Amino acid sequence: MRNDYTIAAIIGFITAVFITPILVFSRTPLAYGSFNLPIWSLFIILPAGEYVAYVIASKLFSHVTALKQLGRFGIVGLMNFSVDTGIVYTLQYYTGISLDDPRILYLFVASGAVAIVNSYFWQRTWTFSEKAPPSTKEFMGFLLITLLSIGINSGVAFWAGTFLLRLDIIAPSRVLGAAKIIATAVSLFWNFFGYKLFVFKKQ
Repeated sequence: MRNDYTIAAIIGFITAVFITPILVFSRTPLAYGSFNLPIWSLFIILPAGEYVAYVIASKLFSHVTALKQLGRFGIVGLMNFSVDTGIVYTLQYYTGISLDDPRILYLFVASGAVAIVNSYFWQRTWTFSEKAPPSTKEFMGFLLITLLSIGINSGVAFWAGTFLLRLDIIAPSRVLGAAKIIATAVSLFWNFFGYKLFVFKKQ
């Protein structure tokens, strides 16, 4: 159990690593009211926050496996969102591809490919606690669910991004992040139930 708390803190640290380029490249200050926090504070806040959140959730849902899995899935999902979006922001910054350029889909797919590997490792070993050795069938099932999710995520992100650009209601530098948040929310439940019911169903 304590090992789970440590894992939650490690995931929080990884999340901080990839949230950093999101904040830097979108020029979004880490602010609370009129108080601006330094970006390095994320490397304390997120690991500690994930640790505490998991301690509380594990106590509340200690006898409900599905809810414990959902809590872990959420923690891993936040990390995976930061990995995916952090990579997209970095690639966009260095390639200069704008959000309304169809080539942005290549960047979404590239970041999604990295996120697949990251997600498979953490969802298998921690969220669903799969003990059996990995199999080709299992990975192919995971890959199928995830590729469909990438399609959903990329399509929604592209649609949401172009829609938000036309509305001109938020700063252009922050549209990508907003679009990815919308896309992630849409694909979140698809991923959880797909993994639970079809990939790691023994758990």
